[in-house]
Amino acid sequence: MTRTLLVLLVLGVMAPPATAQSRGALARPPAPRRVELGIGGGMAGGLSLGTRDAELLSNNTSGSPFRLFSTDTRLAPAPIIEGRLGYRVTPRLMLEAAVTVGWPELTTSLSDDAESAPDVDATESVTEYVITGGAVWRFASPRRRWTPFVSGGAGVARDVHDGQSLIESGVDSYVGGGLIYPLGSSRAAAPRSGLRLDARLHLLSGGIVEGAGLSPRGAITGSIFVTF
Repeated sequence: MTRTLLVLLVLGVMAPPATAQSRGALARPPAPRRVELGIGGGMAGGLSLGTRDAELLSNNTSGSPFRLFSTDTRLAPAPIIEGRLGYRVTPRLMLEAAVTVGWPELTTSLSDDAESAPDVDATESVTEYVITGGAVWRFASPRRRWTPFVSGGAGVARDVHDGQSLIESGVDSYVGGGLIYPLGSSRAAAPRSGLRLDARLHLLSGGIVEGAGLSPRGAITGSIFVTF
């Protein structure tokens, strides 16, 4: 009988730590979700590539060139699709890479012909590939469903002309902002999935805007994302 009581006493002493350890394991918070994958689409704004004159050297006394005709080139607004891959450094800061593909039309208008020929437009299709890297900073909004953020980055823009007759590469830098709407619980610091709205101002240089200086262009996209 004495031996039985001793065994029960030992088990009683050992049980509370084991139970506390088990509760501690159950209360341990899950590992944070750091990788974010998003896909969506939107519209990229139009872009003026400037006006130029086709000229010949003249033999007049002033030495001024002789203008054959004028050209005005512009890139039309176009639909785009976008894929993003991000890594959350902190709950507010995320580093991300994005790939955007668009299909605008490039139009060159010919006018003011020296021989009074009628004005004419020459149009071709262009495929745009933009690869950028940047950062996103999310603001705290504990009482709101929507979370605002700002973003910025830079990358490479490549324009492939119709039939791959010409490929032009330039620099694309951007600043922007938007809103994030979580799907599911709004209390989660890092939602498993959600919606994201972006508005960005792109600053292009070189490539298709060569000679036009730093060219601003707007873009608006919407996407859905999941975290892992």
